[in-house]
Amino acid sequence: MAPRTPKDPATKPAKPVKAEAPTAKAKPAIAKPALKVVQPAVATEPSAAMKLKDLIESVAAATGGKKPDVKKTVEATLHAIGEALATGRSLAVPPLGKLRVVKNKGPALTLKLRLADGAKAAGLALADDGEDS
Repeated sequence: MAPRTPKDPATKPAKPVKAEAPTAKAKPAIAKPALKVVQPAVATEPSAAMKLKDLIESVAAATGGKKPDVKKTVEATLHAIGEALATGRSLAVPPLGKLRVVKNKGPALTLKLRLADGAKAAGLALADDGEDS
């Protein structure tokens, strides 16, 4: 008796194909809308903090700058902001808003941020030139 060998799919006979019966009503093809995946620029979860690396990538993408150059600029900016707040100075940064120190207990600062709104946030002038009153 010859030893058994595994079945080879190439040597199997082809299965006959069943002919489909024509249906009386043909269903119209329904077009499905294409799904578009949109990722938020900033995480909406309160527990997800933006890290320095994320900030640098965001600024590099927005400005088209190279990451090493952007990293130096962002770090210098954050250092200047940190020094100003450590000495008790408040900051007025139009795209962001007004930031001031509320409490100063050693290395911990409690800050208050009033977000800019509307035209102020966009950096637009509230009055035209020469329209001071």
